[in-house]
This record gives sequence, structure tokens and C-alpha cells, in this order.
Amino acid sequence: MIHLENIMETRKLSVKAGQKTILDNIDINIYRHRVNTIVGPSGGGKSTFLKCLNRLVDLDSNYHVSGDIFLEGKNIREYSEIELRRRVGMVFQRPNPFPMSVYDNVAFGLRLQGKVKQHEMDSMVKDSLREAGLFDEVNDNLNRPASTLSGGQQQRLCIARALILKPSVLMLDEPTSSLDPVAKGRIEELMIQLRERYTVILVTHDITQARKVSDHTSMLFNGKIIASGEGVDFLESSSSDAMKAFLGDATV
Repeated sequence: MIHLENIMETRKLSVKAGQKTILDNIDINIYRHRVNTIVGPSGGGKSTFLKCLNRLVDLDSNYHVSGDIFLEGKNIREYSEIELRRRVGMVFQRPNPFPMSVYDNVAFGLRLQGKVKQHEMDSMVKDSLREAGLFDEVNDNLNRPASTLSGGQQQRLCIARALILKPSVLMLDEPTSSLDPVAKGRIEELMIQLRERYTVILVTHDITQARKVSDHTSMLFNGKIIASGEGVDFLESSSSDAMKAFLGDATV
């Protein structure tokens, strides 16, 4: 039996926007070196949950957050925002490369962190591109504009940009929803590879994708966790009407 070790956990995490409850008393464990998948219909609070984990939700004054989130046993409020977001990186639904070269995109966060010698930065940029499965496709010209890359390449570039900071946790918010099937498959293969070195949190409404990559899956429905367990097969044996309705409507 595989031993599961928490790297993050939430306790009674709730989020409100005015009178609307978006997350309602969420207790969840995030397991180290696993693909931790959050599934559920659109509008159920999945993206808001991710933004809570590195305090991006704090950027919107309309949200009120209560409860506790722990990273490596330490409340995330005890980390500076910069340190927390370095350790808990996030890649968004649509690729968002900066209007600069491939090299400068990957090096961007590292430059913000402080002085790094050029030869060290060169090595770290290339290593991050390799981890993201992009190096061989761009190595002939790292100075090309990132905008010239395909959609799938741009998303892997964004992953490389997060990985260069060596995060403890990599969060992926519907990372393949705007990609073609081939690019989607590459990202799915990459997630499985990355769990050997990182902890991955994936948000998706695509049950087929969850079946492929998930080690531990939780169902978030109307702001509440209604099921949680290893892999995705446990979802299909749930007696929950909400679960059955979601699985009936989800991608197969």
C-alpha cells in the first residue's frame, strides 16, 4: 500500500463574495508527489480553491476568506506572498506568455527573485524547458518571440516559467481546455512525469483526463467536497445524485 504524505491541507476553508458562498468548509489533503485532481462542473468553485492556496484570491477585495491552509505544516499566512507564490506556482487555463522572447519568459520569475549569474540562468532556463518537454522544439532559437509558438507550446512555456522557481506545488487550472488533442495529450503525459519531482494539483471538468492522470481525486460541487478518494474509479461507484449527474454530463 502506498504511503500518502500531506504537503498541503485545508481546514474549514470558506470563501464568500458578498452573500454568495463560493467555498463552504473545505477540508482536503494535498498529497506529495501525486497528481491531486479536483473535478466538478463549471462554477463549482474549483478555480477559486486554487487561488486560495497561494493567496491570489486576496487580490480581489470582494472575497472574504476564512479557515486555514497549511503548506509543509505551516499556515500560509506565515509566508510572504512572494515566497508562497514561488513555492505554490500556478498555470492558468489559457496560455499567457509575456510579450518577450522564449528565454526571457522562462527567466522572468528568476530575475525578480534576485541576482543570478548569467551562466547559471542559462542553465536553469534550459533545464526548465527540458522539464516542461519543450527544449528540443525551441532550442534552435531561444530569442524568438513567445507569441510565435503554438498554443500547446505556449502552455508548456508557461509551465517552464513556473518550474524555474522550483515550486513545491504546481497548480494547473484547466491547462488543456483550449488545446487541440495532440497538445492536450502532451500536457497530460507531462503531468505524470512532473509528479516525480513536484506535487501537482489539477483542476478539470474532463473526467477522461482525470482517468488518465489522477492519483487522488476529489469532487467539488456547489462549493463543497462531496467525494474524495484514490484515482477516479471511486467516483463512479458513488451513490450521490450530484455525482451521477456530473458523470452523466462529463466528457467520456
